[in-house]
Amino acid sequence: MKIIIHRGTQQIGGCVTEIRTDSTRIFIDMGSELPDENGKAAVETLSVEGVTHGVKNCDAVFFTHYHGDHIGMLPRILPGIPLYMGEASKEIYLVLQKRLKSAAQTAIEAINTFNALDKITIGDITVTPLRTDHSAYDAYMFLIESGGKKVLHTGDFRTHGFCGKGTVPMLGHYAQNVDVLITEGTMLSRNNSTPVTEHELQRKAAVWLKKYKYVFLICSSTNIDRLAAFNSATPRGKYFLCDSYQHEVLKVAKKYGEPHTPLYAFDKMTIYGNNLDEKIEKFGFCMPVRANTWFSSIMKKYKQAHNPECLVVYSMWDGYLKQPGSKLEALMNGFQNVETLHTSGHAARQAIIDVCSVVAPKQAIIPIHSENPAGLRGLGLPFNIRLLKDGEAYKL
Repeated sequence: MKIIIHRGTQQIGGCVTEIRTDSTRIFIDMGSELPDENGKAAVETLSVEGVTHGVKNCDAVFFTHYHGDHIGMLPRILPGIPLYMGEASKEIYLVLQKRLKSAAQTAIEAINTFNALDKITIGDITVTPLRTDHSAYDAYMFLIESGGKKVLHTGDFRTHGFCGKGTVPMLGHYAQNVDVLITEGTMLSRNNSTPVTEHELQRKAAVWLKKYKYVFLICSSTNIDRLAAFNSATPRGKYFLCDSYQHEVLKVAKKYGEPHTPLYAFDKMTIYGNNLDEKIEKFGFCMPVRANTWFSSIMKKYKQAHNPECLVVYSMWDGYLKQPGSKLEALMNGFQNVETLHTSGHAARQAIIDVCSVVAPKQAIIPIHSENPAGLRGLGLPFNIRLLKDGEAYKL
């Protein structure tokens, strides 16, 4: 097998990984680059022969999850190339793209789906999806096998989420005798502090939801674990309010998640309407909000009439607030009570160490999705750390 990281060896996001044999060529993720520090989207310059242009020469593209830096180039993939994605992940992504009126809806609807541990054979390559914990629901690692060689691609992962404690034991069972580990290293360029767990975040949310009658949660509409934490923390008698779009997203999470854990039951979620005004003012609520005029008008009404009883919780990466033209700051302006409560969707350094140690790759570890890939060498791991450049081939 041969590995080529077309993009992602020196940056966070925009991930595109090729794995090929003499007869089969597959890709893991086709991501767009993240916006710069000013919120400006980069002009897409990556072009891959046989995948985004020219004569079709690709047997399949697998997506680890639905975040744009892993799937954003989907519309540029040549027609007829088979696409694969987790079943729930596809449904959530489709709901989002319908909301955005994306031209990619037809391509998304045609995506093939899989579940954890399904073995998918593409030519002489076998791909096994391994469910992992991330801020995107239904995210996967991929175990790729061919000709007696094994590669594990982690995608984005963490171990401090609700399902994170199962990651290392799962890899100990299903990802042994691996030759090459391709691991995300987002946090290698950030501080070395221990991240807040989703369980700790949920407990803090419960305290605030008892203290404040009206809680507005600024949160990504597809961060299912964060939404589940606040839904679960909402006391009985209070409403968990959302708009029809958010309700549709959470219905998908409920459909796939509730059979496994009550965390994803979303039993309190209710679509907000003016007919509820009297009840929600009396009993209180938690409402996930986004930066648009509809939510702004609701928040303005409560800010003017019930400011001391309101709390606004900012639960996203703080970098979004610093971007010029950000509308998120305006959502909080004028409220007496504002708190930040967030945790990363990415693996802390100890989690990276734990995953590398349990997989124990025989040949090499290749860091991607990092601005500091060389930082992996500073973790004291007894493995060969191979730092690639974008476009450089690595042969097993």
